[in-house]
Amino acid sequence: MDFPISDAASSSPVGPGATVANRYVLDSLVGRGGVADVYRADDTVLSRQVAVKVLRDVAGSESDRARFVAEARTLANLGHHGLVTVLDAGLGGDHMAQPFLVMELVDGRTLAAEIARGPLDQRRVEEIARQLADAVAYAHGREVVHRDVKPGNVLLHPSGAVKLADFGIARLIGDTVRHTRTGHAVGTAAYLAPEQVLGEPLTTAVDVYSLGLVLLEMFTGRLAYPGPPTEAALARLSRQPEIPDDVPAGWRDLIVAMTARHPGERPDAVRVREALGSRAGASRRAPADPPPPSPVATAVLTEAI
Repeated sequence: MDFPISDAASSSPVGPGATVANRYVLDSLVGRGGVADVYRADDTVLSRQVAVKVLRDVAGSESDRARFVAEARTLANLGHHGLVTVLDAGLGGDHMAQPFLVMELVDGRTLAAEIARGPLDQRRVEEIARQLADAVAYAHGREVVHRDVKPGNVLLHPSGAVKLADFGIARLIGDTVRHTRTGHAVGTAAYLAPEQVLGEPLTTAVDVYSLGLVLLEMFTGRLAYPGPPTEAALARLSRQPEIPDDVPAGWRDLIVAMTARHPGERPDAVRVREALGSRAGASRRAPADPPPPSPVATAVLTEAI
């Protein structure tokens, strides 16, 4: 899959009612984060609803713009049922200097919303973790790193499907968009890998670390590293995440391996997927009550990167 990078601007200031790239009519604001706003929008060409993420900062030099285009095309070529699809991208124009991305609109709830209701049972953790690991392994096989795996970026469809949103967009923003804060680390402090905190070269191991923290949070219902962003980020440099005794032994071993301090000591996403697949097979052989249905709402990225 490939697509032309739109370079047309909105005909009015960015916000509800604005038209982006002479095609996407912005509706309500459905998510707002540190560097981006997400709008529900109508695609007037294909008559469908989409999500449009508008970055607040601008692409700086021509080389920045070229990298944005290259990265956006890479994301558009990721085709996996566990990833939210990037449909289009653009760099703005006369009335819109910010880059934007157009993604499929997924109806459902975020994993963050589900965890807010309390810890998940083991079978539910298995269902979600297995699908997440499969999506992460797929993208890593195409040399794309997320850099911001967290419950707020995981969408749960009422059908049971799990989708990871914003895959690779963190790298795109970090590499191509001019930030107002020097030394700003792209990602969410509570889920950063130690090497992200230290500003070291990043590999696919950062996603494995973050996914390990997400697995732990599903079991406990709380952050492994709470507190203000700086405190939360630095805490992992001095201690490993605390795993309660009631987390099953097999899961404990896997989480310990995934959150190893040094990236070379962590299993890759393929090995994590295989381990979770084995656990799921064992779980299916044991009787268990199905998880209760979850209420459905429009899924939005309330913690945009």
